[in-house]
Amino acid sequence: MYLVLIETSGNQNYIFSTNKLKENIGASELTYRAGTKWVLEAVEQVSKSNPGLSLFKNGQQLRDNILNEKLNPHIDTNNNIEVEVIVATSGKALLLTKEKATAQKIIQYVTHLALKEAPGLDICGVIHEFDWDNDSLGEINRKIHQKFATVRSQRPAPGLRFLRLPIIDECSTSGLPASQIDSSERETVVRSLVTCSKRDSSEEGLKRIKELLRKEKPEINFPDSIRQLIDYLENEGIWLSVIHADGNGLGEIFLDFEKHIKIDHQTCAEANRNYVEKLRKFSIALDICTEKAFISALDAFKATDEKLVTIIPLVLGGDDLTVVCDGKIAIEFTKKFLTAFEKETKSQSQEHLDGIIPEIAEKALGVACLSACAGIAIIKPKFPFSVAYELAEKLMQSAKEVKKKVTHFHLEKEKPYPCSALDFHILYDSSSVDFKSIRSKLESENKKLHNRPYVVTCEDDLTKANGSEWAKFHQFSKLEAKIKVLVAKDENDGGKRKLPNSQMHDLKAGLFLGKEVSDARYRLIRDRYKEQDITTLAGSENSLFEKEPDSGIYITGLLDAIDAAEFLNVEEKNND
Repeated sequence: MYLVLIETSGNQNYIFSTNKLKENIGASELTYRAGTKWVLEAVEQVSKSNPGLSLFKNGQQLRDNILNEKLNPHIDTNNNIEVEVIVATSGKALLLTKEKATAQKIIQYVTHLALKEAPGLDICGVIHEFDWDNDSLGEINRKIHQKFATVRSQRPAPGLRFLRLPIIDECSTSGLPASQIDSSERETVVRSLVTCSKRDSSEEGLKRIKELLRKEKPEINFPDSIRQLIDYLENEGIWLSVIHADGNGLGEIFLDFEKHIKIDHQTCAEANRNYVEKLRKFSIALDICTEKAFISALDAFKATDEKLVTIIPLVLGGDDLTVVCDGKIAIEFTKKFLTAFEKETKSQSQEHLDGIIPEIAEKALGVACLSACAGIAIIKPKFPFSVAYELAEKLMQSAKEVKKKVTHFHLEKEKPYPCSALDFHILYDSSSVDFKSIRSKLESENKKLHNRPYVVTCEDDLTKANGSEWAKFHQFSKLEAKIKVLVAKDENDGGKRKLPNSQMHDLKAGLFLGKEVSDARYRLIRDRYKEQDITTLAGSENSLFEKEPDSGIYITGLLDAIDAAEFLNVEEKNND
């Protein structure tokens, strides 16, 4: 028997290598096809037992096909089934084959198609032989991933396919050597083969996104074409956001997956079959949870006839989410996504494959649900998406601080307790985009001018965790409360803000002059605006700062609230 792994690498660089939304969408679509459509087509090519496996219109049909034993029959040493698909998702596939030649043909088909349809996509396949009746498939899966990393590191980078000798013109967007002249746009430009392939796949990518949105949210006014979307963004001049979310603890779960599903007194063959079934169900259930959480989070967008909903999911699968969306909605959308993801991973419904995720999570993490963290980079439309994504990824890593702060003991080890959090940055000044540089201006040895990351998991769900006081200190609701006070209006005074902008800007400027100066400015106006709830902005009675539990560092959340006030609509919640 042979285990086959086909996976793409450098996906984010491939998707965000240019600042053209059309190319970003096309690159996302090609990455998706590489692990799904092309792999299933290859399986059909080499096997007579899988007809119709590659026929699907959306993610749900794809998942149904993989779970369908008639389309994807179980492989066994005693039958004539040649191929079984374990996982087929965006940019990754895991399969079983009986013959090495079959595995080689599948990899050859997919990689050859990628060279033609998606030049520049880094995709690689590896094969590992094992004995179904004597070798643990969990151990073989670990080995094949290690083998993949080794093989990938030894291969030339995709960029070496596009040499610049002889000297030729440069692509207008990617910087790669141009190969075609494109006159279809408003001006004639030269484009590389990589760029052309992305642009050619963009409408199919948008169609797949539209089908997902309109099936679940028919009331949403989504653009009919990429040109309409781009024109809308340029004309509106709105803020955009790149959001990157990633699940917590999934790496550990997959690393020791066979331990979490172990059943005593099974033969090796029975254990391997159980491993295949549980891994397939867990992976598909994870896709379902992420997709449903994304759909649920779309409630952050208010449906109107005039305003288009600007959200493009470039990565949506597994425990990963990367979207480009309206910056004004980004923080609220992300909060809703994270809370919905937690809720979906708790579900034990038939739609969620009978609770496979809470079952595994309970054994692996000690809590019957999963969590995720997200980074939000809010930018102007002309700002490079690639740089914005890098910042969003750093912000996501910052949010994952919760894994160290909120813990509990499980199986005699201290492990992260499922807790979701987000971090954000609004890029007013593009001169400094490095995460460390940005935060260094707001932090000193014993003081921070921000309270990020913010925990979105409900306080009541964290009562059993160590570090619950830290989580309470960083609760997202505290940010919302501060913004609510900042934007509150006095209807008896022509709708002006109860706390004058001039006074708030004075407090903000004081923060950068030191704790003593900012606290003095706060005390100076505290009694004057006490009825306007200015004390909500403070950390303690006489200070804008409050000591963080455990660290003892003085922290203020005022700057966070002032920055985010324009991007988090708490007024609608009040009206609701």
